[in-house]
Amino acid sequence: MNTYWSQYVQKTEELYLSRALKFHQGNMDKWIDAMQLHNGMKILEVGCAGGLLCHRLKERLPDADITGLDFDIGHIDYARKKTKELGVSCDFVAGDATKMPFENNIFDVCYSHTVMNFCDPEKFVSEQYRVLKPAGKIIIMDVYNRGMKPEEWIPTEDCEEKELFDKVWAAASANPHSQIKRYENRTEKYFAYLAEQGFQNISIDAVAAVNYAPDCDNINDETAHAQINDDRISELSSVEKACNMAPDALSKTEYQTLIDRINQRYDKKIQEYKNGEKRWEFRIATTVLISGTKPL
Repeated sequence: MNTYWSQYVQKTEELYLSRALKFHQGNMDKWIDAMQLHNGMKILEVGCAGGLLCHRLKERLPDADITGLDFDIGHIDYARKKTKELGVSCDFVAGDATKMPFENNIFDVCYSHTVMNFCDPEKFVSEQYRVLKPAGKIIIMDVYNRGMKPEEWIPTEDCEEKELFDKVWAAASANPHSQIKRYENRTEKYFAYLAEQGFQNISIDAVAAVNYAPDCDNINDETAHAQINDDRISELSSVEKACNMAPDALSKTEYQTLIDRINQRYDKKIQEYKNGEKRWEFRIATTVLISGTKPL
């Protein structure tokens, strides 16, 4: 089974934790309203990763029938395990978003989050058209972060951590696994894809979420620690993925030194937070929701 994404691109735990900060309990009503979801619907998430959003939706919409699909079996195994831990009822299926293992006309809503630019867009949209019921809705969610760096946790100051991080990724970049196949990802193009496949009532909405602002007074201690540690986990996961692609790039001593330096940097941030030392850093991600309706 395919484990490319969870092994070389985004580890499942990394994705789950970052999405937990974006789709948190305090803003789920905002997402549900923007997606126009309600109890009783049969809902499919295309590219569900570890299933965080499926789980959050099921907790708020207990009478909805929610299924998550992902090509990476590592993500699916994690989602199924997490479902049991949470005691919720969601189904998770391993499958290709461009050739889904579902019958025609069975879902009320198909949604995806930052998935379409990694799939053949025509096949991606046409498959969702096929499995949607008449009057069913497709929702394509895409992060709209123009002018912002997508990976704020990458070390930038000259130090031993940066030197070793750059060294392992320079070696990993020579591995074909580091080259992710992408399709055109201009959000504006998505409208045309929906129209070309026959969707009607094509619409747009947007939701802004604060992903990082630990020093602000409306962020509690638990969330502040989670935000700081989310960056830590992203960098540690990045090193692990690079080492999977270039296992000989670092010696054992260098690898351990890099891990120690990363943890020391984030331990320092946590301690500064506890001491009341303010950095006033913040990050906000705006997600656009492009939707269309399958005609009757």
